[in-house]
Amino acid sequence: MIHNPSPKADSATRPDPILVVPYMWIGDFVRCHSVVQVLKSRWPNRPVDFLTTTLCAPLLDYMPGVRKGIVWDLPRRRLPLSQYRALAERLRAEHYGSALIMLRTWKSVLAPFLAGIPDRVGFFGEGRLLLLTDIRWGERNLERMIDRCGALALPKGAPLPAEWPLPQVAVPAAEITAWLAKRGLKKSGHPVVALAPGAVGPGKAWPPGHYATL
Repeated sequence: MIHNPSPKADSATRPDPILVVPYMWIGDFVRCHSVVQVLKSRWPNRPVDFLTTTLCAPLLDYMPGVRKGIVWDLPRRRLPLSQYRALAERLRAEHYGSALIMLRTWKSVLAPFLAGIPDRVGFFGEGRLLLLTDIRWGERNLERMIDRCGALALPKGAPLPAEWPLPQVAVPAAEITAWLAKRGLKKSGHPVVALAPGAVGPGKAWPPGHYATL
């Protein structure tokens, strides 16, 4: 399928919603909030939704700029076509104008394709050449995961910024107070940092210098 964008395809005033199909691991899911901020800077009037698993869905309540999540748990090792068709019907009802598919698998773009979302943006990979309308190249040349995800939110061929907007998790003060009280913790007035240093490869790892600075 060949897709030729209209002259208004990049207009800042276009109102059609955007669907983000992110990685469903929690760390990568949160990282994709940087993508939301880039999208909202390009198209302030376009709502941004996420396709999400049940596990990751609660995080969306704390991510500014995300309108809602489409919660749909699909098996990883099987291809239940009836479930993909049902998801496609759900997506079609939202009238999305664009879908950003972070994963390189062909199954990840199947529902947006069946839903007829006009602009389907993603990197080349795993036999999905005909399923995408805006194919990006060179993913393996990008060392950082944020560069791979963020590039899909920019026009094709646009230079990548040295720094991306940091992910934001906006938790109401009342919820923080309740969480501390439930665990018998008190506010000390000093910063508290929780670190989860595990990462699969350097593209997701926090640079050692950051640990030293902290």
